[in-house]
Amino acid sequence: MRQGDLSLTVSQRRLACVLDPALALGQPLGPTLALRLTQVLEPWLTRSFWQVIDASDLLRRRAEQGDASCARHMPDDTALSAWIALRDGTDAGSWPLRWVGDNLPESQMKDAADAGVVERCELLTGALVDRAAVADAELMAWSEGLDPVLGAMDTLALSASLDGAMVLSLLPDDGVGDPWPVQALARAGLHAQRLEPMPERTLFAAERQLLRDALVSAGLAAMAESLPRLAVVHAVVDDDASPQGDPWDGARAWWYLV
Repeated sequence: MRQGDLSLTVSQRRLACVLDPALALGQPLGPTLALRLTQVLEPWLTRSFWQVIDASDLLRRRAEQGDASCARHMPDDTALSAWIALRDGTDAGSWPLRWVGDNLPESQMKDAADAGVVERCELLTGALVDRAAVADAELMAWSEGLDPVLGAMDTLALSASLDGAMVLSLLPDDGVGDPWPVQALARAGLHAQRLEPMPERTLFAAERQLLRDALVSAGLAAMAESLPRLAVVHAVVDDDASPQGDPWDGARAWWYLV
């Protein structure tokens, strides 16, 4: 047999990681972080992320006109410009990140999840919004910028749709308060257990070390130090819950600092 007649490729599924919009859009280094993470993880973007991107012209125009509400929730301009440039310069099928859109054709999953994730994410987002008693006007928050708490509800629903995939978020810029997804859970009457100190004999401890190693492997150690403290949140719902009931009843959530 000549050399080259036999080819063997080994492919290993990477760990799914949902990027909170407050990290991807709220920080100037968000886009660079997201793209670097594709080397070591399987990053997912949320529908609320794309709503802000699609409304970028409107947001900038309103901010320039002195709209105080829009200016208060305006995403970081450096991050927004970088994401827009990436969207405009990349073929949809070539995107290295995954996301769930309004329907299957508007989603980018490839072989990373089954088609049922789209419907499941829609159901979980709606149920979480109902629990949080979000007003109709608030549901249009994307038209006024990036509301980190409301955006995190979409993040949590995607995490739960992906069997409790890790959410990579961060503490508020002032370092005071819980990560945005934890605040979103609290608004919906749900509690997230903080793993502090981290129990050594749990898989969460192994996951945190794996994530730390992944960040280092992707050359993100220095960048992470330039951001507010990173945090991971997990949200898991009961798959056996009644279709007519609230899927978030009995949900469990955990979070820890990276």
